[in-house]
Amino acid sequence: MRSIDHFVLVSASLADARARYRRMGFTVAPDGVHPFGTYNANMYFRDGPMIETLAIENPARYAEAVAAGNSFVANDAAFRAARGDEGFSHVVVTSRDAERDHAAFLDRGVSGGKLVSFSRDFELPDGRMERVEAKLAFATPAGARCGFFFTCEDIVVPAIDRSSLLDHGNGALGARQALSCAQEPLAYADFLKGLVEPNEVHVGAQRVDCVFPNGRASIVTPELLAGDFGLEESPDAAGLQHRALLFQVKDLGKTERLFARNGLPFTRHKERLVARTGREPAPVFVFEQRR
Repeated sequence: MRSIDHFVLVSASLADARARYRRMGFTVAPDGVHPFGTYNANMYFRDGPMIETLAIENPARYAEAVAAGNSFVANDAAFRAARGDEGFSHVVVTSRDAERDHAAFLDRGVSGGKLVSFSRDFELPDGRMERVEAKLAFATPAGARCGFFFTCEDIVVPAIDRSSLLDHGNGALGARQALSCAQEPLAYADFLKGLVEPNEVHVGAQRVDCVFPNGRASIVTPELLAGDFGLEESPDAAGLQHRALLFQVKDLGKTERLFARNGLPFTRHKERLVARTGREPAPVFVFEQRR
């Protein structure tokens, strides 16, 4: 059974994104530099997938990677061209065999580009450097300009003590649900069944849900997104868009007081806090009390 590996958020400035997330009460890991012109700042949780915020670190190397057909960078560039430099670009699920995933995506006509194998160094909380290696296989629903997916097979994963990164001032335990939006969610049911096991995909009148051991990825109608989460779809909406992450927190009152103290704009909707991470179409973070 697959799990959610992580979610990818894009930003024009990693420093600005880090400052925003810290103001929201998140603990953010040190920068990690990729060999193809991007770099990231990640957030880790006790209960839920990691969040990767991605920005362009070296424009020349980034352009070379796009020209060379690097799917990771090409998809990032396609997202930025369609939606701008702030947004929620990818839902990423785990893989035991990325090469097999890639072959299956090609066979089904949903490949999002060439298989990507890469390694990079990253800084541990104590300042030591380690190396990680992974393979990525990309899948894109037909006609999608910005609602992207890929699978991630970890090749080399060093033992890492991330205990200092798991606790967050806002009480977030993890992003337990990704909320994507489409006029007709059912149109993506077969795509999702090809991405995960069919029995993990649940179809409803206004939604399609992928249920994983560590969370859920949902595609819902604009009406449901507005009714349940208070989010109005952007006026240029077309196809599939990843819109928001739903966090569970220890104490929603504590989260609300932190936001108020830091001057963060938010709304309350159905016993949830809804906070935008920037101007539209920046991703929206929704917080609810863990039950």
